[in-house]
Amino acid sequence: MTTARARTAGPFLDKATLVRAAADLADRDGWSRLTLSKAAEAVDRHVSSLYTHVDGLDGLRREVALLSIDELADDVWRAAIGRSGGDALTAIATVERDFARAHPGRISAIFAFSSTADPEFRARGARLAEPIRATFTGFGLDPDQAATAHQVFSAAVRGLSRSDAEPDSGRPAPDDALTQTVQLFVTALGTGTWPERS
Repeated sequence: MTTARARTAGPFLDKATLVRAAADLADRDGWSRLTLSKAAEAVDRHVSSLYTHVDGLDGLRREVALLSIDELADDVWRAAIGRSGGDALTAIATVERDFARAHPGRISAIFAFSSTADPEFRARGARLAEPIRATFTGFGLDPDQAATAHQVFSAAVRGLSRSDAEPDSGRPAPDDALTQTVQLFVTALGTGTWPERS
Protein backbone atom coordinates (compact mmCIF):
# COMPACT_ATOMS: atom_id res chain seq x y z
CA MET A 1 0.00 0.00 0.00
CA THR A 2 1.37 3.42 -0.94
CA THR A 3 1.97 5.61 2.07
CA ALA A 4 1.31 9.33 2.36
CA ARG A 5 5.07 9.86 2.67
CA ALA A 6 5.75 8.01 -0.59
CA ARG A 7 3.22 10.12 -2.43
CA THR A 8 5.22 13.27 -1.80
CA ALA A 9 8.22 11.79 -3.59
CA GLY A 10 8.94 10.96 -7.19
CA PRO A 11 9.53 12.93 -10.39
CA PHE A 12 8.10 16.38 -11.03
CA LEU A 13 4.42 16.31 -11.91
CA ASP A 14 3.45 18.52 -14.85
CA LYS A 15 -0.04 19.63 -15.76
CA ALA A 16 -0.17 17.63 -19.00
CA THR A 17 0.59 14.39 -17.18
CA LEU A 18 -2.09 15.09 -14.59
CA VAL A 19 -4.76 15.93 -17.18
CA ARG A 20 -3.98 12.91 -19.33
CA ALA A 21 -4.14 10.65 -16.27
CA ALA A 22 -7.51 12.14 -15.36
CA ALA A 23 -8.78 11.62 -18.91
CA ASP A 24 -7.67 7.99 -18.79
CA LEU A 25 -9.50 7.58 -15.48
CA ALA A 26 -12.66 9.03 -17.02
CA ASP A 27 -12.39 6.53 -19.86
CA ARG A 28 -11.90 3.64 -17.45
CA ASP A 29 -14.31 4.51 -14.65
CA GLY A 30 -16.75 6.96 -16.24
CA TRP A 31 -16.84 10.74 -16.53
CA SER A 32 -19.20 11.13 -13.60
CA ARG A 33 -16.85 9.16 -11.36
CA LEU A 34 -13.81 11.36 -11.95
CA THR A 35 -12.69 12.88 -8.63
CA LEU A 36 -9.66 14.74 -7.36
CA SER A 37 -8.81 11.91 -5.00
CA LYS A 38 -8.77 9.36 -7.82
CA ALA A 39 -6.68 11.66 -9.99
CA ALA A 40 -4.23 12.22 -7.14
CA GLU A 41 -3.93 8.49 -6.60
CA ALA A 42 -3.34 7.91 -10.31
CA VAL A 43 -0.35 10.30 -10.34
CA ASP A 44 0.83 9.27 -6.84
CA ARG A 45 0.32 12.65 -5.21
CA HIS A 46 -1.68 14.23 -2.42
CA VAL A 47 -4.90 15.93 -3.50
CA SER A 48 -3.57 19.25 -2.23
CA SER A 49 -0.71 19.16 -4.75
CA LEU A 50 -3.15 19.08 -7.68
CA TYR A 51 -4.23 22.64 -6.94
CA THR A 52 -0.87 23.78 -8.28
CA HIS A 53 -2.15 22.80 -11.73
CA VAL A 54 -5.96 23.00 -11.66
CA ASP A 55 -8.65 24.93 -9.85
CA GLY A 56 -10.32 22.05 -8.07
CA LEU A 57 -12.48 19.37 -9.67
CA ASP A 58 -14.22 21.82 -12.01
CA GLY A 59 -10.85 23.00 -13.26
CA LEU A 60 -9.66 19.43 -13.78
CA ARG A 61 -12.81 18.54 -15.69
CA ARG A 62 -12.37 21.61 -17.89
CA GLU A 63 -8.79 20.60 -18.71
CA VAL A 64 -9.90 17.06 -19.56
CA ALA A 65 -12.56 18.48 -21.90
CA LEU A 66 -9.98 20.71 -23.60
CA LEU A 67 -7.58 17.80 -24.05
CA SER A 68 -10.35 15.58 -25.36
CA ILE A 69 -11.60 18.00 -27.98
CA ASP A 70 -8.02 18.61 -29.15
CA GLU A 71 -7.43 14.89 -29.54
CA LEU A 72 -10.68 14.39 -31.44
CA ALA A 73 -9.92 17.38 -33.66
CA ASP A 74 -6.49 15.92 -34.47
CA ASP A 75 -8.14 12.64 -35.50
CA VAL A 76 -10.77 14.38 -37.63
CA TRP A 77 -8.21 16.55 -39.40
CA ARG A 78 -6.06 13.54 -40.23
CA ALA A 79 -9.12 11.72 -41.58
CA ALA A 80 -10.28 14.64 -43.72
CA ILE A 81 -6.98 15.67 -45.31
CA GLY A 82 -6.82 14.59 -48.94
CA ARG A 83 -10.45 13.48 -49.04
CA SER A 84 -13.68 15.06 -50.16
CA GLY A 85 -17.35 14.25 -50.60
CA GLY A 86 -18.58 10.89 -49.44
CA ASP A 87 -15.06 9.60 -48.80
CA ALA A 88 -14.40 12.46 -46.38
CA LEU A 89 -17.74 12.03 -44.61
CA THR A 90 -17.13 8.31 -44.19
CA ALA A 91 -13.62 8.88 -42.82
CA ILE A 92 -14.81 11.59 -40.42
CA ALA A 93 -17.76 9.55 -39.18
CA THR A 94 -15.52 6.53 -38.66
CA VAL A 95 -12.92 8.36 -36.57
CA GLU A 96 -15.62 10.07 -34.51
CA ARG A 97 -17.28 6.71 -33.86
CA ASP A 98 -13.95 5.04 -33.06
CA PHE A 99 -12.97 7.86 -30.70
CA ALA A 100 -16.25 7.51 -28.82
CA ARG A 101 -15.78 3.75 -28.54
CA ALA A 102 -12.19 3.97 -27.35
CA HIS A 103 -12.64 6.99 -25.09
CA PRO A 104 -16.08 7.04 -23.47
CA GLY A 105 -14.93 9.36 -20.70
CA ARG A 106 -13.29 11.80 -23.07
CA ILE A 107 -16.33 11.96 -25.36
CA SER A 108 -18.55 12.51 -22.33
CA ALA A 109 -16.30 15.40 -21.32
CA ILE A 110 -16.75 16.97 -24.76
CA PHE A 111 -20.53 16.59 -24.58
CA ALA A 112 -20.59 18.00 -21.04
CA PHE A 113 -18.87 21.17 -22.19
CA SER A 114 -20.48 21.46 -25.64
CA SER A 115 -22.90 24.18 -24.53
CA THR A 116 -20.38 26.10 -22.48
CA ALA A 117 -19.57 29.77 -23.12
CA ASP A 118 -15.91 29.07 -22.29
CA PRO A 119 -14.04 30.91 -25.09
CA GLU A 120 -11.11 28.50 -25.12
CA PHE A 121 -13.33 25.45 -25.46
CA ARG A 122 -15.35 27.16 -28.19
CA ALA A 123 -12.19 28.05 -30.10
CA ARG A 124 -11.01 24.46 -29.99
CA GLY A 125 -14.48 23.34 -31.01
CA ALA A 126 -14.21 25.60 -34.04
CA ARG A 127 -11.00 23.82 -35.01
CA LEU A 128 -12.83 20.49 -34.79
CA ALA A 129 -15.70 21.82 -36.89
CA GLU A 130 -13.54 23.29 -39.64
CA PRO A 131 -12.78 20.15 -41.72
CA ILE A 132 -16.32 18.83 -41.23
CA ARG A 133 -17.96 22.02 -42.44
CA ALA A 134 -15.45 22.31 -45.28
CA THR A 135 -16.59 18.88 -46.44
CA PHE A 136 -20.20 20.04 -46.46
CA THR A 137 -19.39 23.26 -48.33
CA GLY A 138 -17.73 20.99 -50.90
CA PHE A 139 -21.24 19.70 -51.65
CA GLY A 140 -22.30 23.25 -52.50
CA LEU A 141 -23.78 24.31 -49.17
CA ASP A 142 -23.32 27.85 -47.94
CA PRO A 143 -21.72 28.40 -44.49
CA ASP A 144 -25.06 28.50 -42.64
CA GLN A 145 -26.28 25.35 -44.36
CA ALA A 146 -22.96 23.62 -43.68
CA ALA A 147 -23.26 24.51 -39.99
CA THR A 148 -26.72 22.94 -39.84
CA ALA A 149 -25.58 19.87 -41.76
CA HIS A 150 -22.67 19.51 -39.36
CA GLN A 151 -25.01 19.66 -36.37
CA VAL A 152 -27.32 17.00 -37.78
CA PHE A 153 -24.46 14.79 -38.97
CA SER A 154 -22.63 14.90 -35.63
CA ALA A 155 -25.86 14.19 -33.74
CA ALA A 156 -26.44 11.12 -35.92
CA VAL A 157 -22.91 9.80 -35.43
CA ARG A 158 -23.12 10.51 -31.69
CA GLY A 159 -26.39 8.63 -31.44
CA LEU A 160 -24.97 5.63 -33.24
CA SER A 161 -21.91 5.68 -30.99
CA ARG A 162 -24.08 5.65 -27.89
CA SER A 163 -26.30 2.88 -29.22
CA ASP A 164 -23.24 0.62 -29.46
CA ALA A 165 -23.41 0.19 -25.70
CA GLU A 166 -27.13 -0.61 -25.59
CA PRO A 167 -28.58 -4.13 -25.74
CA ASP A 168 -29.40 -5.26 -29.26
CA SER A 169 -33.03 -4.98 -30.23
CA GLY A 170 -32.98 -6.03 -33.85
CA ARG A 171 -31.12 -2.93 -35.03
CA PRO A 172 -28.60 -3.11 -37.88
CA ALA A 173 -25.00 -3.73 -36.85
CA PRO A 174 -23.37 -0.44 -35.76
CA ASP A 175 -20.93 -0.38 -38.67
CA ASP A 176 -23.74 -0.98 -41.16
CA ALA A 177 -25.84 1.74 -39.58
CA LEU A 178 -22.96 4.19 -39.82
CA THR A 179 -22.36 3.36 -43.48
CA GLN A 180 -26.04 3.80 -44.28
CA THR A 181 -26.21 7.09 -42.39
CA VAL A 182 -23.30 8.51 -44.36
CA GLN A 183 -24.86 7.27 -47.60
CA LEU A 184 -28.12 9.00 -46.74
CA PHE A 185 -26.25 12.28 -46.37
CA VAL A 186 -24.34 11.78 -49.61
CA THR A 187 -27.52 10.89 -51.51
CA ALA A 188 -29.41 13.87 -50.12
CA LEU A 189 -26.55 16.32 -50.69
CA GLY A 190 -26.06 14.96 -54.19
CA THR A 191 -29.47 16.32 -55.21
CA GLY A 192 -28.03 19.83 -55.07
CA THR A 193 -30.85 21.13 -52.87
CA TRP A 194 -31.11 21.96 -49.20
CA PRO A 195 -34.28 22.54 -47.15
CA GLU A 196 -35.30 26.18 -46.86
CA ARG A 197 -35.44 27.78 -43.45
CA SER A 198 -38.93 27.86 -41.95
